[in-house]
Amino acid sequence: TVGQSRAALLVSAVVVLWCTEPLHQLHPAIVALLGSLLVASPGYGSVGLAKALKAVPWSMLIFMAATLTLGTALAGSGAAEWLARKVLGPVEQLGAAAPWVFTVLVVVVSAAAHLVIQSRSARSAVLIPLVVSLAPGVGVNAVAIALASTAAAGFCHTLTSSAKPVNLFSEIEGIETYKPADLLRLSAVLGPLMVLLVLVFAFWIWPAMGLPLFL
Repeated sequence: TVGQSRAALLVSAVVVLWCTEPLHQLHPAIVALLGSLLVASPGYGSVGLAKALKAVPWSMLIFMAATLTLGTALAGSGAAEWLARKVLGPVEQLGAAAPWVFTVLVVVVSAAAHLVIQSRSARSAVLIPLVVSLAPGVGVNAVAIALASTAAAGFCHTLTSSAKPVNLFSEIEGIETYKPADLLRLSAVLGPLMVLLVLVFAFWIWPAMGLPLFL
């Protein structure tokens, strides 16, 4: 239909503008806002503004804004750094077992970090400097543990607010999708598997490829 064609054209334009941000210097949020207004505009839009506003999951947006603010506060105030040092710091006292325990803890904490810090880049921004600074003290290669932490921090399936795609597809008009309980059941299986997979790569596969984990 004409409406669908216009919507597809508008989405394409928004994506192009996102990809060419260095050229026009428009913030991605501004581009998204302009696209949203245009798709609901009387002359061009494919959906009425009133209908679009009613379809917006406001409670979810407010919850996401609150959790993002919480994550920013944890990172900016130093609370996240303090917590990470409290969890990872004592590992140095474990002697020969320290490198192994440190690696397992880093991967587990990185995988669980999405529960309090919803932005993947923010999670890595908090965790990577910490694990890199603590790694040499326990005999762990800083590059290898940073890679393991980054890989584990990509896990984000537990809550609908844990990642934008998970939230985006959780509520589609006229289509039954997944519920929070479904995500919890999925995460209960995928979470441990993700941790195990990253540990297998960190302990054996990456070293075999030339990236040793231990110093």
